[in-house]
Amino acid sequence: MKRSIAIALALCLLMVFSLLAGCTTPTTTKSPAPGAVGGNATTSTATVNGKGLKIALSQQHLTNDFNRGVLAGTTAMAKQIGAELITANAKGDSNQQVADIENFLTLGVDAVIIGGGEGPAFAPVMKTMAEKGIPCITVDIASQYSTSNVTSDNFNGGEQLGHYVVNKLRGKGNILILDTPGWQSLIIRIRMLKAVIMDYPNMKVAQTISIGTQDAVNAYYKEVKAYLLGNSNTQVVYCSWGLAAVGASQAIRELGMQDKVFVVCTDADQVVLEEMRKPDSPLTAVVGQYPDKLGASAVELAAKAAAGTQVPVEVYAPIILIEKTDSKAWFSAPAIMSVDEAWKTLYPAAK
Repeated sequence: MKRSIAIALALCLLMVFSLLAGCTTPTTTKSPAPGAVGGNATTSTATVNGKGLKIALSQQHLTNDFNRGVLAGTTAMAKQIGAELITANAKGDSNQQVADIENFLTLGVDAVIIGGGEGPAFAPVMKTMAEKGIPCITVDIASQYSTSNVTSDNFNGGEQLGHYVVNKLRGKGNILILDTPGWQSLIIRIRMLKAVIMDYPNMKVAQTISIGTQDAVNAYYKEVKAYLLGNSNTQVVYCSWGLAAVGASQAIRELGMQDKVFVVCTDADQVVLEEMRKPDSPLTAVVGQYPDKLGASAVELAAKAAAGTQVPVEVYAPIILIEKTDSKAWFSAPAIMSVDEAWKTLYPAAK
């Protein structure tokens, strides 16, 4: 009996100490610390204080819902934590985007967010920021000079689309890829498609068309229409981003090839889902993202890094798998479990 009482008292004390530890304000250093390995884009902002911080956001363009969503997320989070947010839109011009970032550094900013773009173009100015100790948070740009990169799980998304294409074509067909230059997230999506089809010798990438972001829907429409008129033996158009899929779908519909060619893409922009809803749309599969979460997470990480808190090197936001007629066409998403949860799931009969 005495032993039971002692154990109970010990457990109570342990609970009290745990509660006190949870209420303790974490201490931070004033010098930036190296990033941890990874994280997720839905972490709590309870300990983030942005008052007195000046955070800058550079974006390549605002022509689609993804980039507008990143802006909305950064704006909302900056307001929530009390930070000042300075923004610049380069309107599709990478040289202007670099100039915007260089201008931010003259304004005495505490951190810079690069909201996507042609990653290699930013290496010199990112190196300058690293040398000056100014945190640089990137969206969809992994770099040795990035304090933390916030991105969707493009590896899984590209793999999912790749397997979807293989299954729909029964392992045989010609693929037209539509891309835009420089975005690392898009490069990964295409890389994963190619990794998947390596095991299927009767599947091949017949052509890749890469054009800029300005007037994208119309530009892709013209390119795809011209290509299909000369290459009717095409079964799928794999688009690395959403507006390319809209232009491709319009071209395929106009040519009356909906029963011969289907379209897949990443980015669930409103215009993409509106296209997908049409009964005669060839767009059958989309990997959706949460750009607002990416933007909000970027601000949170910028504020933490500016305060000297260690932040992850890479942070992922979840993806959404969308299919026009059969949601079961996708491979199942991975489950995340503790060791005990995995044991109970895999070996329910074991003690």
